[in-house]
Amino acid sequence: MQTDGTMLITNNIDACIPFYSTLLDTSAELGAGWAQFALGDGTIVALHTPWEEGMTTHGGSHVLLLRVDSLSEQTARLRAAGLDVSEPHDIPGGAVVSLTDPDGRTVQLIERSETSS
Repeated sequence: MQTDGTMLITNNIDACIPFYSTLLDTSAELGAGWAQFALGDGTIVALHTPWEEGMTTHGGSHVLLLRVDSLSEQTARLRAAGLDVSEPHDIPGGAVVSLTDPDGRTVQLIERSETSS
């Protein structure tokens, strides 16, 4: 098996689409109650409105981790686009910055050190 993508459930899709479009630097493929963003590795990040009662639609226990080649370049790009990005901090095997999406979910961009995989 391998990861096909990540789906985020939201009641706030109209605010999440531009956020993720800016974050991922790509446009969304749109459908009724959903949007998806193709990533360069063939996977997707998808947004979807709830299809069952009780589905979690806000941040808390999940963090979307996105690996980037240059944390400084992505941080500068996102700040220039008006997104609030934390200062970078070191973690085992790399460095990370955090953002919060319109639903309150944490998104982290991680740059791995060359010796990590």
